[in-house]
Amino acid sequence: AEAGQAACSKAIIAAGYDPEVAREQSPKVRTACKAAAAEERSKRLSRANVTLSALDVQKPEVAWQPIRISATSSQLPAWLRVVARVTSSALEGSFDLALAPSLEGPLRGTLDPSWMRPKARIKVELVAQDKFGDLASPPQSAEVEVPAAEARVALGEVPSGAVVSVDGTEVKPDSNGSFPVAPGTHTIELELSSGASASTKVDVERGSVARVALSPQRSGGRTLAWIATGTSVALGAAGGVMLFSAASRASEIEELSQKREEGTNLPATEYSEIASKNDDRQTFATVGTALLIGAGVTAAAAITLWLWPDKSSKTGDAKASASRQAPRVAARIGPTSIGLSGTF
Repeated sequence: AEAGQAACSKAIIAAGYDPEVAREQSPKVRTACKAAAAEERSKRLSRANVTLSALDVQKPEVAWQPIRISATSSQLPAWLRVVARVTSSALEGSFDLALAPSLEGPLRGTLDPSWMRPKARIKVELVAQDKFGDLASPPQSAEVEVPAAEARVALGEVPSGAVVSVDGTEVKPDSNGSFPVAPGTHTIELELSSGASASTKVDVERGSVARVALSPQRSGGRTLAWIATGTSVALGAAGGVMLFSAASRASEIEELSQKREEGTNLPATEYSEIASKNDDRQTFATVGTALLIGAGVTAAAAITLWLWPDKSSKTGDAKASASRQAPRVAARIGPTSIGLSGTF
């Protein structure tokens, strides 16, 4: 019996560890060779110095999200095939996911999202194979639980005291600034304790995590300061153009009024033409002055907004600012000048 088993072992190794090497022999020989095949195949990995290790299963953030599975192998002989055997509490049977070498080194594979059903428990076993089937190897397995949520939004770090809302309803982000949402389009808003806020619309697909970056700003502070500054500059520029046009019309009127008929002292320009030029001059002067007045007023508002204490500054700075006199700015408008005065 021992001689027969030894002969079977040699034949199995010579046939590339074929467990059915005695398929054409008698039932008694086939039975003996099957026992020998089980023993010899259990030694194939160790004889080739192959060690499988470092099974890692990515934890899903949401349901229906594909996950990556990775492992390492000390050797990769041509006959070796490494698979991740996957079973799910939500599905019947199992599935072998082949793990292939990556550029970084580890064996990797991606599990299809159809396995990632909400609340399912996924078990992954690392299995070594050759062309004839499974090889005995030290058992390695990992389990992950699929979240119930089918989509999430991630804001990153959320400041203390900030309020996050989805479509007008307040939500509580986790420590990573992430929270579950239903798949679809949502309006996400972040409001800080200082009153600064920001919002955006985001389309979140099933099985995905939408990464959203919001930069809250106060509605009154710096935003209005920039608007007022830009408006003041625009009004001042337009007013300057109008007054320049008025000055040009005045020069034209003076030239026309000095023209005389040849050989006489009679005016060479019709009065109606001079009157029309003078009307233009008065219109340009009036509009230009009004624009400059508007520029002065908006400039005063811009300076006030720039100097107004920012509530989003640190508490200590806010207290110090509160003890100082609030800035006051006023416009000074005269017949020939425009200016600003105030205390800061």
